[in-house]
Amino acid sequence: MFLLESNVRKFLKYTLITIIIILFVLLVFESYEKYQEYLNIKRIQNNLNYTYNNYLYKVANQRMVVEEFFDFLTDNNFFLIEFNYSLTDGLTAKVATFMEPTQKIKSKYSISEVSKINMGSNYYVVLEIKEQGVNQ
Repeated sequence: MFLLESNVRKFLKYTLITIIIILFVLLVFESYEKYQEYLNIKRIQNNLNYTYNNYLYKVANQRMVVEEFFDFLTDNNFFLIEFNYSLTDGLTAKVATFMEPTQKIKSKYSISEVSKINMGSNYYVVLEIKEQGVNQ
């Protein structure tokens, strides 16, 4: 038994095959675009995650710096008058304390004397303390 194809059926068959091939190619291109979009979203997500972790590190570091500064103040019995903190200028504080005339303060901070009042054997001193090594 022989099947005879008409010209119309041949044309429809080739057209259908062509459409299937075109749709397959479009499917491949769309899949590639979706995969690239997925990779971009992953990259953005990783960048945001890195930025957030960097922020957490900086905040923890700032807390440690401020905590260390206040520990220094309490260890030396300084009374806080004024306190400023900024990322560009660092820590600055004005403090008051009672000191003996020969007493020296060793510190990693820059300490300058603002005023001094003689109170007999001790001095009432107002000091300005600044953090060293901060970009200004």
